[in-house]
Amino acid sequence: MQEQLIRLIAALANGRARERFAEIALGGRRGVPTDPTRDRLVEAAGVLEELPGALVRVDEAALQALLAHARSALAPKPELKIEQLPRRRTLLRATLEELAGEVLGPDETVPETELNARLAERVDDVPRVRRALVDEGLLGRKADGSAYWRA
Repeated sequence: MQEQLIRLIAALANGRARERFAEIALGGRRGVPTDPTRDRLVEAAGVLEELPGALVRVDEAALQALLAHARSALAPKPELKIEQLPRRRTLLRATLEELAGEVLGPDETVPETELNARLAERVDDVPRVRRALVDEGLLGRKADGSAYWRA
């Protein structure tokens, strides 16, 4: 399946093959007339379906299978990782309060590098979230930013 995916990407990287793929895709379910010379690269990728009357169309099932294969190769996204802070004030505050409790114990003081590592497990934008935690008064920090604690 990996080889088939590489062949599809190679075909789409070729201008003529990409144009032909677009023609076939725009032909929809009814298909378009076969052109063995122009179909060669796309056909090698295994994403064409032959129809009666020397017609071809894009094989939707084959594309879906390739997509599923490509997705399975991706590293799983960590559960509950915060990509973006909420905009609504009440949700923002609640999210930050929960996060502060997860990354720091009540009487714990940690260096910035440790806090960053803990936040990185839960959020995408560490500096922004760290700043929001301090701005909201949930975390305190030394003036030089070297250590953080729960406020």
